[in-house]
Amino acid sequence: MNPTAVRTGLSTALDTITGLRCFDYVPDSLSPPAAIVEPLEIEYGTAMANGLNRVTAYVLIVVGRMSDRSSQDRIDAYVNTTGASSVVAAIEADPTLGGSCSTLQVLRAAPRSVVVSGVEMTAYRFEVDIYG
Repeated sequence: MNPTAVRTGLSTALDTITGLRCFDYVPDSLSPPAAIVEPLEIEYGTAMANGLNRVTAYVLIVVGRMSDRSSQDRIDAYVNTTGASSVVAAIEADPTLGGSCSTLQVLRAAPRSVVVSGVEMTAYRFEVDIYG
């Protein structure tokens, strides 16, 4: 499993969400709403005589100012399990990420705040379990 292909696959999947700026790397700066695929955690030799690796990917969705009520409304659309803005639906639509892995599942999403250019922003961090 190629880490670059996995990150690119996740970013491409998220790019199907209208208006979401997607990065398969951690950018120096960004303009929300944005999706950032963080560096991957890799567990080698999970099964099948080292033929199966497990990757944990984290996707950070940043929507806007922490103090802005509309930011919370926007993040709600991203954390939904269905709908045009659903991160889960976008990622799980192609569980092989265009052939870069065997299968995947979005496991959880956790709220957090992040500071972007000195401004505290509302965000969610999605955990994706990937095998290949």
